[in-house]
Amino acid sequence: MQDDAGDIDATRLIVPGLAGLYRLGAPFAYAFTRVTIGLMFLPSGVDKMFLGGQARIAAGNIAALGLEPRMAWAWTVAGVEFFGAILMILGLFTRPVAFTLAVQLAVITFGLQIRSGYLWTNRGFELGLLMMLVCLAICFGGGGRWSLDRKIGKEF
Repeated sequence: MQDDAGDIDATRLIVPGLAGLYRLGAPFAYAFTRVTIGLMFLPSGVDKMFLGGQARIAAGNIAALGLEPRMAWAWTVAGVEFFGAILMILGLFTRPVAFTLAVQLAVITFGLQIRSGYLWTNRGFELGLLMMLVCLAICFGGGGRWSLDRKIGKEF
């Protein structure tokens, strides 16, 4: 993903006076998106890892998908969400983590939530779809400028 702020041309902006603000924030926009998606996963991962959430999803969502053994799948989901969120926030192993989270969201979105409808319904799938697409974008874009992947000089 392009995270370079050098291409903001004040003459093309409707409000040219905002160019300085855009130049200031643009280098951090990609990292902000990556950290935000990680923070969105973290509470769910904490719940599943430490607060009994794995048993609830084993009896609920995983049972509805017909996956066996349920508890093994539940712990896998818990680990992906908890450790994946932390790695996403840090920008470490960003591409494989983003891909794994995107696959998980695809299963949740198209395997479970799509049955509930779309747009402003009680259990619609628009949030899962959006998060899946952001994870795919991060998968293609990598960790970005402000990531541990970039700092160590190695990316997948």
